[in-house]
Amino acid sequence: MFVFDTSAYINGWRDHYPRLTFPGVWNFIEMRMDSGHIISPREVFNEIKEKDDDIFEWARRRVECFVDPIPDVQGMVDGIYSSFRNPTGRNRGDPWVVAEAKARGLTVVTYEGRTFSGVPTKRWDRSMPGICHHHGVPCITLPEALQRLGGSF
Repeated sequence: MFVFDTSAYINGWRDHYPRLTFPGVWNFIEMRMDSGHIISPREVFNEIKEKDDDIFEWARRRVECFVDPIPDVQGMVDGIYSSFRNPTGRNRGDPWVVAEAKARGLTVVTYEGRTFSGVPTKRWDRSMPGICHHHGVPCITLPEALQRLGGSF
């Protein structure tokens, strides 16, 4: 199972797998969300709502897959939030994503911390992959998640 962060949806939709070009990818993601293999914290839904109308319209139809935090997640968020250097409201869902994955033993899916070609960025340690690594949470990109979920397009 995987916990998608906001960038997995937005970068996937805009840059890597545009819905009109790759409808099969998004149908597959929808199926995996419906089966419970992909979840996201409610805060990711809120970020999508603020950032992108097209993706929000799609996400709104899957709102039940954006979960409210369980008590274990609520207890971890402050500690994880403090791991982010210069935290801003821009990525306020990130600590919830990491906490959700840590509490449930899942893998984070993000586009943060890597270039388009997959090379770690100079600030990798300050982004989701570095924070996940610090907290012992596996972290991969959307293409890696699609492969592990058995996608073939």
